[in-house]
Amino acid sequence: MKKLVSLSILFIVLFSVVAAGCIGGGETKTGTQTEGITLVVLTRHDVTIQVMAKKMFLQSDIAKQYNIKDIKFIKAPESLWPTYIEKGADVGWGGGPTLFDDLFKNNYLAPIEDQKVLGLIGTQIQETIAGMPMVRKGNDGKIYWIAAALSSFGFTVNHDVLKRWNLPVPQRWEEIASETFAMDPPQMGIADPTRSTSNTRIYQIILQAFGWDEGWKILTLIAANSKIYDASDAVREAVIAGDIAVGNTIDFYGYTAMKLNPACEYIIPKGQSIINGDPIALLVNSQNKEAAQAFIYWVLTEGQKIWLDEDINRLPVNPSVFDTPEGQKRPDLKKAYENALKTQGIEFDDNEALATVNSMQLYFKATLVDANQELHRAWVSLVKAYKEGKISEDKYKELKIKLLEPVKFKDPDTGETVTLTEEYAKKINDRLAKDSSFRDTLMQEWRDAAREKYQSVLAEVQG
Repeated sequence: MKKLVSLSILFIVLFSVVAAGCIGGGETKTGTQTEGITLVVLTRHDVTIQVMAKKMFLQSDIAKQYNIKDIKFIKAPESLWPTYIEKGADVGWGGGPTLFDDLFKNNYLAPIEDQKVLGLIGTQIQETIAGMPMVRKGNDGKIYWIAAALSSFGFTVNHDVLKRWNLPVPQRWEEIASETFAMDPPQMGIADPTRSTSNTRIYQIILQAFGWDEGWKILTLIAANSKIYDASDAVREAVIAGDIAVGNTIDFYGYTAMKLNPACEYIIPKGQSIINGDPIALLVNSQNKEAAQAFIYWVLTEGQKIWLDEDINRLPVNPSVFDTPEGQKRPDLKKAYENALKTQGIEFDDNEALATVNSMQLYFKATLVDANQELHRAWVSLVKAYKEGKISEDKYKELKIKLLEPVKFKDPDTGETVTLTEEYAKKINDRLAKDSSFRDTLMQEWRDAAREKYQSVLAEVQG
């Protein structure tokens, strides 16, 4: 009797496991009925793209061929991507090359081995565009991410607001870092780099375009002239609404602004920007690698039509989409694509950017975002005092130099007074990501030192 009961319990347990299926996004089978695969896609793309991609893909022949019945999108901040990857997410899509290079560096990406996907490289998708990589190859020669869309970086202006404030139309980064834009309320908008991958890239571009030391001076003045937003789309919305005259934007935010408000114009600073490939990748713990790579193939081919939607307005990486009926309805986007290919950019080093990304983001956050109120007040007061003749030109130059000099702080390990040189930034970059105590200590040092410097300049201006 006991043996019979034990066998019955074993049968029930086994039946329950079979009926329950696989945990996560795998294929579920009940008897002979196959419920299909649910792909889990980590993304930085907004809901508009997610909804359109899901609808289009699930109706595609590829989805049917690979028995993919659903897509679960997870829009998560960069810091949480490793957690979701470890839990078995299948695909990473969107968020910029810095994010994906960091994932690659930390072994969170799997090589793309599907021959249909690899066959697109060098035929429909170029390996480089305007000198920038559209694929990431490892030392093993394998491909770990492929660009799914193109991006350039610049700023979007609202011509009506510029006229209202009698401001010129800026064409270069140093123009929005000038005394012309030192005003209350600020008419420039930027985003916190710890909350925006696109603004992070903009700041990296400026640092490489002008060099580390001069670049930080430009960044400091841009921040001094700016209202700081928590997200890059908030900057875009502020420009569209006329709350500010100029805002840092990735290109497709600029194109969207132009569609929604004809007074807006997206400007790529000549010789001071780059073309980026926005990646898609297979994640290392995916249990559905074949289906995941089928989705990647779809995104790089038929799925390129997503970018043509007037609510999205992104530049495709695969120009053959412009030969489709949908593509022929977007001559404006094709022209933007062709103009982007002609962009006179800088020689941008992805590895150099990655080597200091944590240091740059956190130093910017502490000294230019958290201390922005003090910085803005000191800078605007300084410019106003000079323009009104309350201080001499020599005094103005002296205080401007003081305002822009690197923040001095104590090294937590040695106790020595140092500044954030590029070498020091590289030295502490990885530790900032892993050692929260070290990170918090340094950020407080930076924050306090920056505020003290700005307040000191303001005190001298006020006499």
